[in-house]
Amino acid sequence: MQDSPTFHSPLARWSRAVGVFSVQLLLVAIVLHRLLSLPTPVALNIFAAAIAGAVLAVLLALAAYVAIWRGGRLGAWRATAGLFLGLALIAWPVALVPIYRSLPSIHDVTTDTASPPPFVALAAGRPAGANGVAYAGPVVAHQQIEAYPDIRPVMVSRPLTETWEVLGETVKRLGWSVKSETPPQGPGKPGYIEAVDRTLVLGFYDDIVIRATGGAGETRIDVRSASRFGEHDFGRNAQRIRKLFKELDLRLDETVAGADGPRRRRSRADKAVPDGGKVLRLRSRARSRDKAALNQALDVSRHRQRGSPDKAGIEGAVDLSAV
Repeated sequence: MQDSPTFHSPLARWSRAVGVFSVQLLLVAIVLHRLLSLPTPVALNIFAAAIAGAVLAVLLALAAYVAIWRGGRLGAWRATAGLFLGLALIAWPVALVPIYRSLPSIHDVTTDTASPPPFVALAAGRPAGANGVAYAGPVVAHQQIEAYPDIRPVMVSRPLTETWEVLGETVKRLGWSVKSETPPQGPGKPGYIEAVDRTLVLGFYDDIVIRATGGAGETRIDVRSASRFGEHDFGRNAQRIRKLFKELDLRLDETVAGADGPRRRRSRADKAVPDGGKVLRLRSRARSRDKAALNQALDVSRHRQRGSPDKAGIEGAVDLSAV
């Protein structure tokens, strides 16, 4: 005989209904924010409502279990569905708690805390209620240095104009949306790139500004990444800066310094290493000669030790010195 709905626990029905509604609410908010430019403050409020609904679904499910146990009503599966949906939604913010506790509550990270690259073009486009574009100062700088000691300027042993070209290709490779690009105009006039990146799932907007300074022999690169909304970035901005430098290193690794010939792949660049505790430096490894040239150089050394260098050995030594 089919059970009448009157024998089902109303708490179980409400638990499942609230759980389903909370999941739908969250998915709709993500789609609207990611694809249809729903304002971030509105999306954040909807996210909060969905999490609150998930908590309510869990509480209703627990109450339904008690009522079912005491009154012998039906609805355990409905209560279980509500409990599962509620816990699935709650697990998402709960998983962020360890990150929240281990990292400082900052949303603006830069490689130059003394003179961070400024937001100019992106400053005008920040919506109402967003974080300010001014750097917070020594307090935030101290928290950043404590949490992210590896976030430092990078020195590239290449001319500014050449590095600037590779830097632009790197930003495009990362998929960032470039909003402003000001090429360097010479010594004392750095180049700037302002771009926007979005988080993978929720689509939150983060602003990036890159500054390149230098001359004919070396280029310094500073980066600043800041979240538009929220006081805590959960380490996202530091990860973005690391990702930029890693990709830049790979791009530099694919080209040969100088313009005296067609570009070709060069030997892999050294990893960034601390330099005086203040900057990181990307250097290319010296390219080794082939085995024949090295053997020829050894022959030169042996002949010199014997006091009878031959012509072929001397010519080999000249070739090797060009490395």
